[in-house]
Parts: sequence; structure tokens; C-alpha cells
Amino acid sequence: MAKLINYFSLSLLLVPTLLAKDLGCHGELFSIKEESLLEVIKRRLLNMQESGTLETYQKQLAEHAKKKALTPKPLHHIHHTQLPRSFYYDPTITLSEDLKDHEGRLFGRQGDKANPLEIIPLTKELLFIDGEDEPQVTWALSRTFPSKIILIKGQSLKLEERHHRPFYFDQLGLLTGRLGIKQVPARVFQEGTRLKIEELNINQLRSSHNE
Repeated sequence: MAKLINYFSLSLLLVPTLLAKDLGCHGELFSIKEESLLEVIKRRLLNMQESGTLETYQKQLAEHAKKKALTPKPLHHIHHTQLPRSFYYDPTITLSEDLKDHEGRLFGRQGDKANPLEIIPLTKELLFIDGEDEPQVTWALSRTFPSKIILIKGQSLKLEERHHRPFYFDQLGLLTGRLGIKQVPARVFQEGTRLKIEELNINQLRSSHNE
């Protein structure tokens, strides 16, 4: 029961409270004993369990989670490339404080600069595409260099089933936002200690491929 309470507590709290009409005071008044939030949640869960609605509610939550996974929210602010461009992203950071390992040994001083690519290089291309645009999907799959395909639109799980390889989704636009990508398809790869980003025009890519 404790696990059930933890699982559903947030959802139950989001259920809007019904607004009651003020009918005034009638009859004898009694002191009100404040009921703890945990008791309220527990009582609601028990009521749902007894009425048989708890299982239905569980199924609705599971279906909602499945729908979100199958169809993530598309990044509408990213468009198909009209004017190709290339630029660089430097991941170098400046340490804001000293860094020590678990034994207290200093391995980074405040003010030092660190570049993650010098420690863990990017060994695969990152291909950002519109998964609902078949030419972009075909282009990404045709790449011979090892790559990870990342969608800004489309259903990654369905594409995985169809093409038998992993497809990822840029949830909330975190990667495209950090890298400054505004058009797709886009190719990201390491060049020296920086990442090079190329926003490519799919029509030009298809023309050059056919030549």
C-alpha cells in the first residue's frame, strides 16, 4: 500500500478541488480535527480501490506514459534547412572552484579550463533530422560513418522497429539548444577540440548523391 501511495500521490494532488456553494451555517457546530495530507491520499486510494476505479486509473496513467514515449513533443521551432551553414561549438569550461577526488586530492584548480572532448572524444557523428521527413531519414541511414540519429520530430520507437537500429529524440530541445542548431538535417562531429555543426539542405544532398 505504501508503494501505491507514493506512486499516485502527485497525480491525486493535481486533481482540481470542487468549488462548493456557500450555504451558510446550519445546526450545531463542532470543532474540526485537521486531517493529514497522507491520510487524505490514503483514504482516496482506498476508496478508488473499493470502487474498482483504481485499476482503471492505473491503466490510464500507463497509456498516457506510453503515448508520450511513442510520440514525443516535436520541436516546432526547428525548420528544414533553407540556407546551409556551418559553425563551431567549443565545449571548454572554466572551473568555478577547486575539484578534488574522493580522497581529497586536487585535480583541477579554480580558473583552470577543461575541455570534455580531450577526455572523452566524440567517436560518432550526431545526425539531427526530422523523423517525419522520409528523405532525411533515408539520408541519415545511408551514412557510412558511425553515427547516432537524433530526431526533432517523429516517432523514434516506430523507426527503430522499421529499420532495426536505435533512434533517439532530442527531448525538450536540450541538445539542439546547447549546440545552437536551428535547421535540419544537421551533422555534428569533432574537429580538433571543438564540435563542427553543419546544417545541410536535403535537396542539395540528394542532387549531389545522384550525380
